[in-house]
This record gives sequence, C-alpha cells and structure tokens, in this order.
Amino acid sequence: MKVQAPESALNVLRDILANNQDKPQNVRVYFAGFACSGAVFSLALDEELMSDTSYDLDGIHFIMDDNEYLTYGNVTISEIPPQGFVVSVDNPPQRDDGYSECGSGCSGCSGC
Repeated sequence: MKVQAPESALNVLRDILANNQDKPQNVRVYFAGFACSGAVFSLALDEELMSDTSYDLDGIHFIMDDNEYLTYGNVTISEIPPQGFVVSVDNPPQRDDGYSECGSGCSGCSGC
C-alpha cells in the first residue's frame, strides 16, 4: 500500500490525531459507497485489524482492508479547505446500476 498526500493534508491529519488522543491513532482509508458524482472513499480513526495492510507516511499510520487495497490500489489524499479531504484510489469502482458516473445529479451538486 502506498499513500500520497501533500504536507498541508498531513498537517491537518496530525492535528486531528493530536486532538483525539482518546481515539485509535490509525487513519483508515475505506470505500464509503457511491454519491451522485461517483465512488466515495473516506478516512476515519480506527483500530488496525489482522485483515489490514498499512503504510506509514511522515509519522502517520494509514490502514486499509487488504481486499479493498487489492481491489482499489494505492491512495492519494488531497486537502480542499475548508471542506476537508478528497480521497482517490488508482482503480476506483464503477457503478453497475446503469447510471453514468455523474448520474442525474442532486440538488447539492447539480449533476457533474
């Protein structure tokens, strides 16, 4: 597993970890489902499991389920202030329900 992220995103993650010392200190990358604009991957603080693969980047321990990693590949994290992070993978899943990646859109994004 490989994770790429700009220093600005890593600094935000370090702050989140420092402000949540009572929580697990691993950053989980996971497939969260589909939105109107396509596949959504997300981040969460979580315990590392035996079924996880991991990657350390500048003092941050990232984890991802082995099967998800084998399916989706390496991870790129971008920071988009003030909204948060955009998480992308090498091989994003495609919808299989007959709708295009953009779908018809929702009131929040107005399509693509």
